[in-house]
Amino acid sequence: MSKKLKNDSPQKHKIELEFSMHSSISILFNYISTPTGLQSWFADQVSARNQVYHFEWEDGSANSADLVKTVQNKLVRLHWVDSPEDEYFEFHIVQDELTGDVELLIVDFCLDEERESTAMLWESQVEMLRSVIGA
Repeated sequence: MSKKLKNDSPQKHKIELEFSMHSSISILFNYISTPTGLQSWFADQVSARNQVYHFEWEDGSANSADLVKTVQNKLVRLHWVDSPEDEYFEFHIVQDELTGDVELLIVDFCLDEERESTAMLWESQVEMLRSVIGA
């Protein structure tokens, strides 16, 4: 007789969103990788210590994320400390070799019923980022 493992939390799915950015790669990377940059568009207060970023928002909510991976001028991957190990959020800078256009690819995880609201939230945040960097 085999036992089924009980999983109380619903399965989240990976989503990928692409945003055209009119910015240099180095400037964009600064805004997605440093506490000061992230604080200008992602959260109201951001601090980092020992590869752990702490985020606070105006509504009083807060969360911490481990810096999992960073590749200079290309990628930042963070993992919310209270999320399953295989879930993360990622900022990936991609430049088209022919046109030189810069895109920001965001990877996140959400429930099926949250896909639209998650995409809308990221769109709003990226609009704030564009405004901050003048893109």
